Parts: sequence; structure tokens; C-alpha cells
Amino acid sequence: MAIKVDGMKKKAKVTRDPIFADEAAVGAEPTWDTERALKFSDEEFDHQMRISLRYYNYFYSSKDLKKYLVEWLKQTAGVAHKLDAETIVRFAKSTDGYTPLTAPALIKAHTRGMPLLERHIKYIVDTVKKALELDAGEVKIAEVVEKAVKTDVKVPTIQDRMNAIADKHQLHFLELEDDLFKGKTVDPKAYEYLSGKNVAPATLARILAPFERSHAEFTAAKASKDEDTVDAYAHLKTADYKRFDAFYKALFDGFAQYGQVKKATKRASVRKPPQKEKLVAKLKYLKNDPTLKVVSVNPVDIIGAQTLWVYNVKSRKIGRYVAEDQGGALNVKGTTITGYDESKSMQKTLRKPPEQIKTFLGANKVDLRKFLDNIKTTEIKLNGRINEDTLLLKIV
Repeated sequence: MAIKVDGMKKKAKVTRDPIFADEAAVGAEPTWDTERALKFSDEEFDHQMRISLRYYNYFYSSKDLKKYLVEWLKQTAGVAHKLDAETIVRFAKSTDGYTPLTAPALIKAHTRGMPLLERHIKYIVDTVKKALELDAGEVKIAEVVEKAVKTDVKVPTIQDRMNAIADKHQLHFLELEDDLFKGKTVDPKAYEYLSGKNVAPATLARILAPFERSHAEFTAAKASKDEDTVDAYAHLKTADYKRFDAFYKALFDGFAQYGQVKKATKRASVRKPPQKEKLVAKLKYLKNDPTLKVVSVNPVDIIGAQTLWVYNVKSRKIGRYVAEDQGGALNVKGTTITGYDESKSMQKTLRKPPEQIKTFLGANKVDLRKFLDNIKTTEIKLNGRINEDTLLLKIV
């Protein structure tokens, strides 16, 4: 049974693809009443459009629907857009993966009666240009040849270059999200991907933006009592929501961890007072731990500090060095911490290091004062020695 838009009786006279087995749970391909849809508010229109896009996202890939987009470009050349025949042919031959599913899905919905608004056409043309740019393997934004010959050439800005790079990385995670819509359980492994590609921190927010919107939409749908919203997501079961929640949580955590590591690394490389560098030159410590996804702070900052937190990855002991009273401060001599109060400086064994270290890194100053007290293991005095298995977690 076709989906009716806002209970309308009139349907567009269009042909229909063969029925998929999953349509029993998801519903049939949505059908639009074009005349009524043209009178919708933006909010109404976008709501119904999401229902259509969700259907195509479930059953199709970009490769499946790209032919509809190519055919539309040919039929509307010089009317709806200014892309010439040569450009359309190049797009038809371009790599399918460079075309986000949304663009051809809009055309497929158009064949089912959905009106194409000006903003949709602009998005589609921009998508074609971006796909051609990515297919050429260049960060530089190439001008697409149009019927009206242009004499000026746009010189890409730094922001243009960064956006193009961000879009390439975003495409990787969009493909994983497509698998999620197809019913698969997906681990995005965001930290590993970002580290392997050495992604610039300045591009992280742009890469993550569409996934934040998707997560917000699913969260709202899960808690919504609105009848239309409930119907739109009726095909999703509790297990589906759990898969989506797990995917987005792992994605956001991976991006946050990567951002923290890059920020700490940058901070460590900037602060290099010459005199203090000599004092810590012989200090041996663990610079980073890939399992915990933690990087050590700059040892130079130990000089003159009041508190130093350390963690030994082999013994699983976290410790806190506290400077001596009455104006005392921590110092370094060779491979040893000096200037600490032996009665106040303690360490304890962690039972669940990944969880507890993550909690520690997110704690504020007040929480840190009680952190050791909340660990139910035996206190052991610190001896001041730092070795290759010791992470320098935090300096206050």
C-alpha cells in the first residue's frame, strides 16, 4: 500500500518498481500528490521528503539511483540547470561513490510526484560539480563548463581546500551510515580512521555535522508522540534504535578522543622553554598509549607545578604527586620527580583502566580531589621514579 502524504487521496500517476520483501515491514515506495505538495509549508514538505529519502536509503545505493539523476540532467538541460552535455557525460562516467545518495534519491522521489523546488535543484547541481571534482582526484575546485562561457577563473581559497578534504573524509562515514540503514551492525572505528589519515582538527566539526543532525532526528523520533513522526519511523524496532545509538555514540566518542589527542600534542609541541627542557631531557616516559587513546602532557610543565598525575600501563596504577607545603613545587632530576610530599603522594591500582581513565580525563578540579578516594584498592606510596611505561596524565 503506497504511503499517502498527509492523508491525501489523489496520487501521482507513475509506474512502480517491483515490491521488495522488506516492504512488509518498511512500507511501500512513497507517492506524492504534486498539487497539494506545492502548497505545503517548508516544515511539512521536509517532513514528507524525509519519509521518501529514508525509503530509498533503505533499499538503494547511489549506484542504483544514479541513472535517474543522469536522465533528469539530460532532459532538463538548459531549462532547470545550465550543465552542458559534455559535463553530464563526464558525471555519468564518474565514480558512483562520489555522489551522495540524497541527490539521486530526490530525482527518484520526483518520479513519484514530489515537486523539485529551487533549493533541491541547486543542491543537485552542486552535488554533480563536487562529484566531478572528487573524481578528478584534486582538492582544487574545478569550474564546470556551462553553456555561457565564463572568462574569469575562480581561485580556490584555503577554506575551499579544507572543505573539499573534509568532504572526502565525510564520505567514508556516510557509506558506513548507509550500511546502518540497510540493517547492518556497524562499528565506525572513528579514532583509528582519523589517526590513520592524520585528519586536520579544523575539519572535524564539518565532517561530523550531518551525523549530529541524523542522531538528533532519530533521538527525537524515538521519544516523539507526534502521530506523523511515529508513522515515519514505525518500521524501526527497539533493536534498530540500539544499533543506531551504538553507532553514533562510538562515532562521537572517537571524534572527541581524536580531538583531545591532537589538542594535547599541539600544546606539548608549542611550549618548550629552553631552560626547563634541559631539566627534563633525561626523563623517560610513555608519550602515548594507543589502547587507551591517551597522550602524555608536556613534561616541561612539571617544573614548578603543584600536582602531577601519572599512570603506569603495566602495573595499572594511577598516582598523584603533591608538592610540599609552604611554597613548595615539583621538580625533575634525571628520571625522578622531586619536591613532592611523601605523605600526600599516593597511587592505587585501577580495575577497569579504559573506563576509569576516561572518567579521569573528563573530571574537573573538584572531582580530581576525590578521584583516588573513590577507587576501592589499597593505597601505595610513590617513589618518584618515572619510566617508559608511565603516562603523564595531567599537571596542575
